Amino acid sequence: MKTAIIGAALALSVGFSAPGFRAWAAEDCAPSGGLNFICGVKASEDLVALPKTNLLIASAMEAGAGLNLVDGRSKQVTNLYPGTGAVARHDKAKFAGCPSPLDPKLVVLHGLSLRPAANGHYTLYATNHGGRESIEVFDVAMDGAKPAVTWIGCVLMPGADMPANSVAAFKDGTLIATVLMLPGKTGEDMRAGRSTGAVYQWTPGSDGFKLLPGTELSANNGIDTSPTDDEFFVVALGARKIVAFSRKDPSKPLREAQLTGFTPDNTRFAEDGKLVTAGQADIDASCTAAPGTPEYQKCPRGYVVASIDPKTMAVTEVARGPGTPAWGGTTMAVQVGNDLWIGTFTADKLAYRTLK
Repeated sequence: MKTAIIGAALALSVGFSAPGFRAWAAEDCAPSGGLNFICGVKASEDLVALPKTNLLIASAMEAGAGLNLVDGRSKQVTNLYPGTGAVARHDKAKFAGCPSPLDPKLVVLHGLSLRPAANGHYTLYATNHGGRESIEVFDVAMDGAKPAVTWIGCVLMPGADMPANSVAAFKDGTLIATVLMLPGKTGEDMRAGRSTGAVYQWTPGSDGFKLLPGTELSANNGIDTSPTDDEFFVVALGARKIVAFSRKDPSKPLREAQLTGFTPDNTRFAEDGKLVTAGQADIDASCTAAPGTPEYQKCPRGYVVASIDPKTMAVTEVARGPGTPAWGGTTMAVQVGNDLWIGTFTADKLAYRTLK
């Protein structure tokens, strides 16, 4: 696991420079700040809902933790991959450039993207930092009560110093991935709103990811493709924006949504056709620590969830909660039924609350 690379990128996303992430106390599972918790779930940085079910898949940013299955009805979490035994079936026709199956003991999964496949299956794409910097690809079969996950391939990132933060897929299998901090860029660049990252694209059959010129933003983070497949949307974490691009001509932004009062992290289209994003609220004025210090990291930050109209880029707040010692590092929110599930890159628990 490239701890320094991963930790530095994550640290920069919340305004401090020390590598690694802080784990909140697992034994403190009492409701706090309007949130309920499931403890013992390691750093569920991203969440995707399985359509027409009460189930979610959560990434886990700890070596070997892989993927977790969240039952929204029973509020139970079980390990989905590697589970009782990792299954691999390398699709060498689609992923010829993938050197070997994923090592389940090293895997460190981060951003997720779920897309329908044939015969009721889904394809799950996940950014990985364990053993290699890559996009790992899984088949998700919904044949039984519990999904079955099989590793089927990977696409390597351009280099070990260019970890992917988030990934999304078009209907033809083309992948786009964000790099938050390109080599040579700094946290000061990000805090100043200067361009630090970019979007890279891989087309099936090509030899690797290529830069999409014009997509350089301040800390490229979350990403998703439009339901119409003709646009994609990128979170510029440093500028607190969500930016729309044309798939046909990504050389310049089409439009943008400016977010205030919180730092957006991931983004994804919801069933209502709106983009959802979530992130950490601004640090309360009572925190006097300077950005870039360990003390700054410890200041509690609340969470904010927002919905964005992809055509007008109008922003509507969905949920908000206060900062508490029990929760931090908010990255994403997904609605399942009347519950809102909230992910984190720092806490060793998963949060949920009921939407009114």
